Amino acid sequence: MRIKRFVAPDMRTALRMVRDDQGPDAVILSSQKLDQGGFEVVAATDYDEALARHTLLADQLHNRALSTEVSPGVESIERRSESAIKAASVKPPPDVLATQRESVEKAWNDHPSMQELRRELSSMRELLERQATRFAEERLRAVSARASVLDDLTSYGCDAELARSIATAVPADADPARARGIMLGLMAKSLVVTRKEPIESGGVIALVGPTGVGKTTTIAKLAARYSAAHGPRDVALVTTDVHRCGGREQLATFGRMLGMPVTEIHREDALAPALDRLAEYRLVLIDTPGFGPRDRNLATQLHWLRAAGRVRCFLTLPANAQGPDLDEVVRRFRGAEPEGCILTKVDETGCLGSALSVLIRHRLPVAYVTDGQRVPEDIQRAEAHRLVLRLGELKRAARSAEIKESADAA
Repeated sequence: MRIKRFVAPDMRTALRMVRDDQGPDAVILSSQKLDQGGFEVVAATDYDEALARHTLLADQLHNRALSTEVSPGVESIERRSESAIKAASVKPPPDVLATQRESVEKAWNDHPSMQELRRELSSMRELLERQATRFAEERLRAVSARASVLDDLTSYGCDAELARSIATAVPADADPARARGIMLGLMAKSLVVTRKEPIESGGVIALVGPTGVGKTTTIAKLAARYSAAHGPRDVALVTTDVHRCGGREQLATFGRMLGMPVTEIHREDALAPALDRLAEYRLVLIDTPGFGPRDRNLATQLHWLRAAGRVRCFLTLPANAQGPDLDEVVRRFRGAEPEGCILTKVDETGCLGSALSVLIRHRLPVAYVTDGQRVPEDIQRAEAHRLVLRLGELKRAARSAEIKESADAA
């Protein structure tokens, strides 16, 4: 780095001297008005911030020493000046420089002007994204086949981003029937389903998910499904849902109906020993209590399951929930490391596209689909093409129910 001082009668002349001597890449280190008149500018090329700071400090100490009036005379002044320069030229340790740099960066980031700038940039980005989205949708709607696909997917509850991506892939010259076939095919291709039936390989499987999604009933359906192929003696049921009113009683009732033992777990350290005792059973199904995504007890529940060390988890998601709510559930239960999900309450929604959009976005495999309370009839292996075909079926069923209700009210 090369540092040079320029003195001129005015600031404009001084800056011109800097530019002429050091070029347009010169960095202004300091500027000040001189007591004797004129302006002083210190500039540098090949700028190094740390070196510049210490060089300037040395210069300031040197000037201060020279301007100090002391009785011992000039030799004493020079000695003090040289000592100050030597002290200033000692390079601080790297950790000191790093701390100083972090302090400056924090002060800059926390400055109200910077925060206001960030807010303005964020608003501009959101505005640009909305404009770009609107422009993209207008272009899609200019083509009849794509506009029809957009309308269908929106009516099924699919989110806008997924609808636009599928509509864009539909050829502009496609007739309505072909456009719909392509739409359903792309939707099915985007869905991920488990390749094998999870319970077929046995082991220990726990269902996790928020409250009221049908975990206990789904546990009974899975147990009955496995029992039909292998016999009830190969299945054991476990409940950790001992606090919810009626939770353990419900599973106990299913256990008696199916002829399967039910074990209650009250403490975290009791789960692993209980699983050891049940090792002779080919399939052990664990029913867990339902916690909301923001419930503090959720972390404790997930810790229980991880501590056991042998539990495969599946997330239970209700198809009749709103997309943003399902998004939050998937994020919050990610700590359970679910192998896949079970989509419940499919018969209770007319907008299945909302749940399917969430599954596609998170690439979460679907293992089973349930659509009723009957055990074990109302559970099926998830198949992508069947799920997308139900988009239209459920929409029409919901519409028919609305029409019937209106007619009855009239």
